[in-house]
Amino acid sequence: MAVYIVQPGDTFSRIAQQYGISISELQQLNPQVSNINLINVGQQLTVPNGEEDIISNENQEEAAELSNQFDNQIESQLATQYSTTINTVLRVQGISGAQYTSRLVNGLLYILVIGDGDFARGERIPITLYKINVTNRPITLRYSTGQRFDLIVRRAADLVEVWRYSRGRFFTQQSGTVTIRPNQYAIYRYTWDQINNLGNQVAAGNFILDAINVAQGFRNQSIRGRFRIRAGVTPTPQPTRPPGPGACTGENLLTNSSFESWRTATQPAGWSASNVRRSNIAFSGRYSVEMGNDPSERSTLSQTFPITAGSNNRISFRVAEDVEGSRVGNFQFGIQALFRDRSGRVVGVAPQGPFSPAIIEDERFELFTFTTGDVPGTAVNAELVFTFTPRPTNRSRIRIDMAEVRCLSL
Repeated sequence: MAVYIVQPGDTFSRIAQQYGISISELQQLNPQVSNINLINVGQQLTVPNGEEDIISNENQEEAAELSNQFDNQIESQLATQYSTTINTVLRVQGISGAQYTSRLVNGLLYILVIGDGDFARGERIPITLYKINVTNRPITLRYSTGQRFDLIVRRAADLVEVWRYSRGRFFTQQSGTVTIRPNQYAIYRYTWDQINNLGNQVAAGNFILDAINVAQGFRNQSIRGRFRIRAGVTPTPQPTRPPGPGACTGENLLTNSSFESWRTATQPAGWSASNVRRSNIAFSGRYSVEMGNDPSERSTLSQTFPITAGSNNRISFRVAEDVEGSRVGNFQFGIQALFRDRSGRVVGVAPQGPFSPAIIEDERFELFTFTTGDVPGTAVNAELVFTFTPRPTNRSRIRIDMAEVRCLSL
């Protein structure tokens, strides 16, 4: 299932016809609509996701012509043309007062949000990229690896690269696709900690951020935003490495990482969990853990383990969306590692996500992986936390298997 944003001129019967279903079937998917003759522009409707469509060369050429047509317009004209779509997406995502830029690339309307565009030195900088299909055809994005986007920060004064998201990261070498149907959108989020490619706090100044869709045919066109880091603020202290070599064996630091052992059908051994259940569908072995036993309620899965201060660790796991036929995917999935000192105080966080259903493969386990960066020098343990947060109309769950945390270096 997918989400459709009602556009000017749309009717309930026209939307049903567009997706090849009857009006009664569309009503069943949207029980919140009490009167099918009263739907509003910007309203969200649940529609079938359908079979995956491949963009033909002809469609790509038409999309490219559409892109060239609008790329020659100034940003204010683009924002005016798609103001309803942009405002609806930002409102639904709870974004107000944020700085954003927009660009049309091959039929995808990009919206890049960089917080409010003004940050203290050392403050975490939230980055969100939306890819919205504004054509009347499905667009299939094809990726040669597990990487879905790239982010590059440059100094505005001389365009020298300061930081790149993909630098030093490992991405699974498995190809994949993401299909975005008309008026659907995919969301990609990342939080930058102001640490540059050399591992140092960046100096204050004005910066440019280029966000790139790394799908085939999209890699050479980015969307650009600007932000400022204010001077006169004490920079975030760099973590100090512990004396001596420390322990970095490369062993998996998690217990019951493949979820083969269970205390009960809703409690995996060695993990703290809420609203989960044991699943017989696994990437490896007999079981995986399924988050969202009740798909309308929030679900968490976590484990605490000793960590080596100053170490850089790789976190990886397999994840798949359990769509179960007509179930509607409308949720956010996030992962973070919390680092705590001896008193239990959180002294560092390594977050990833949250991810939307469009990022997670249906019924097929995909490898997600990221690195933590240097663990703060006062940390003695870490907690790996998975969160599943449903939104209205959600009917999907997600399965997780083969979770690992391995020390890479000191």
